[in-house]
Amino acid sequence: MRIDTKKRLREVAGEHIVIGQAEGTADMTKVVGLNESAVLLYKRLEGRDFVLADVVQVLCDEYDVDPATARHDAEAWVAAMREQGLLL
Repeated sequence: MRIDTKKRLREVAGEHIVIGQAEGTADMTKVVGLNESAVLLYKRLEGRDFVLADVVQVLCDEYDVDPATARHDAEAWVAAMREQGLLL
């Protein structure tokens, strides 16, 4: 899987949001807010192909969490990203 390159992570008023990019303009019809962990994953995985194990590894490397918990959280992140149309 891969993060959609037509979407851009931006910080606005201290909040991290993802917006669509279309021919140099922002599509503000759909804005997705991300929490700190989601931003970390987005930044670490953006621009490359990845699998669920990569998401789990990022979480284990960054947080003091066991692999089973990280896998559960990784699955939830992937599902949310897919639901919002942010993954290819």
